Amino acid sequence: MNNSKLFAIGFASVFATAAFAQDFCNTTTHSGESVTVTSNDINDIGSYNYELWADIGNNSATFYTDGSFSCEFNNVNDYLCREGIRYGMNSGLKYTDLGHLYADFKLTDPKFSSYTNVTYSYIGVYGWSQDPLIEWYIVDNWSPYRPNWIGKSTEGCDECGLRGSITVDGATYEVYVDKVQRGSIEGDNTPFTQYFSVRKSKRSCGTIDITAHFDGWKSLGLELGNSMYEAKVLGEAGQYPENGNASGTIDFAYAKVYTGETAPTALHTTKISTSNGLALQVFDMQGKLLGSANTTPNADLSTTIKNKFHNAGIYMVKQGSSMKNVIVK
Repeated sequence: MNNSKLFAIGFASVFATAAFAQDFCNTTTHSGESVTVTSNDINDIGSYNYELWADIGNNSATFYTDGSFSCEFNNVNDYLCREGIRYGMNSGLKYTDLGHLYADFKLTDPKFSSYTNVTYSYIGVYGWSQDPLIEWYIVDNWSPYRPNWIGKSTEGCDECGLRGSITVDGATYEVYVDKVQRGSIEGDNTPFTQYFSVRKSKRSCGTIDITAHFDGWKSLGLELGNSMYEAKVLGEAGQYPENGNASGTIDFAYAKVYTGETAPTALHTTKISTSNGLALQVFDMQGKLLGSANTTPNADLSTTIKNKFHNAGIYMVKQGSSMKNVIVK
């Protein structure tokens, strides 16, 4: 395990990561630097990792350093667009090693008014684990139908289909299992299991307690793999039967995946001195050291970090044995 992962895990056990103080459900614009991709791609932007994948078609996506993103697909069978945290292939990290995972999201167009020929769409949080290989979904919104068919078409799979229900974030989710063989993070035509948490009533904005879903699946006898690969806010759309002509856009004006001990309601108040010239070590939310910054009189920590690193976001700041997270808008 590399040092940045060790730091991120240790840091998450010290304090709770906070979401922006603003009400992000009223946030309608992206912020920060961006990159637009027009073909299948996995890469980093700021402290996040993104991926665009589609089987065919003329597609694009724009990803931002604040974690938000927008997606456009034209003439596809299946299209996935996502941004969040990537732990990597064969990370050796169980979900219990990651701290408490949360995701915030705001869907700009919950009516999916741009969709044409789309027969399924999943909005929520997505990822993979390995050892064993499992593709997992937390679905908070959908179009045109609520997905309740998962696992029903798999013959000879007694464990497939509806496995029970869990309560997370004050809502009921039905949990489904499927077994498939197709392309995956480990290659073409690989067998793997799928877990789905599907909210009973859809929503277009909110905080998803990812770890609570993992714990809920475990209570139903559904264990994730021993190596977490990723956890990302997801927009997926496609069609079945496949005719290669599903098109539309998905826009997340706000999206973040982060770790914390408790629900993101307030900043941790560890004392950091802002006396002139004292050095701060500044890390991103995955524990990667970005560099150092020196405090200046009459400047708050947010301003100091913004002047040094220029990007909006949530940063970890360490000064001696004191640590806290700082929001930069």
